[in-house]
Amino acid sequence: MDKIKMHYIKEAKEFGGSKQATMRDINIREKEVEKITSCLNVLKTHFKEPKILEIGCGNGYTAEQIVKQLDVNLMCIDLCEDFIEIAQKRTLENVTFRIGDVLNLEFNDASFDIVYTERCLINLDSFKKQQEAINEIRRVLKVGGCFLMTEAFTDGLNELNEARKTIGLEPIPQPYHDLYFDKKELLQFIQDKFVDFSTAHPSPAFEDHENFLSSYYFGSRVLYPALIAGKKELVYNNKFIEFFKYVPAYGNYSPVQMFIFEKI
Repeated sequence: MDKIKMHYIKEAKEFGGSKQATMRDINIREKEVEKITSCLNVLKTHFKEPKILEIGCGNGYTAEQIVKQLDVNLMCIDLCEDFIEIAQKRTLENVTFRIGDVLNLEFNDASFDIVYTERCLINLDSFKKQQEAINEIRRVLKVGGCFLMTEAFTDGLNELNEARKTIGLEPIPQPYHDLYFDKKELLQFIQDKFVDFSTAHPSPAFEDHENFLSSYYFGSRVLYPALIAGKKELVYNNKFIEFFKYVPAYGNYSPVQMFIFEKI
């Protein structure tokens, strides 16, 4: 975990309170926050004064965007002290930021109605630790509570790289500090712990939640680099690839995916 801590200390120093901390591509970050917020807006209606926990809150950017749009109270934790110091300077009402470890959550059993993560569990360096983290999340959730899981998966990355390979582009590797989930492995692990909330409670907000970034990834990581290959340097956050964040989700080309699980 030392390399993870050092990575995020560096991120905090370089990006401060910026939305680009933990994600350089601002379109991906904005799409993540938009989808998390829209899903939380629906999930909160299933509980009376829901208690919500964000694990891996980073510099507090996502939490700030959420409370600007939703009337909710958030408890937000992160292992990186530098990020928590930045987050606390936002002085947000109805939001508490504190240091915390997903492998050892300092909350009582059944403390929360909703828990959400945004590319947090992939920072754990083994599936065993990821399983421990999910067990901890389940422990602090009430029965019937929801885990809104936005993490990265190997199947989306593999599909993306197959598309890149077809047109002669090199594969995109997993970041050195991440371990993406094998979806089949994950679903097998949770089958006696969670059920799919979105299937039992359909909502427009939940549509395409699993592949909500697929079209954007295809446009920005396949079409864009193919068009400029050999002509100029790849520069993300430009007006050309911005177009693809407005395209409806098609296919399975995004490693970043969302699931909505209900504790049983």
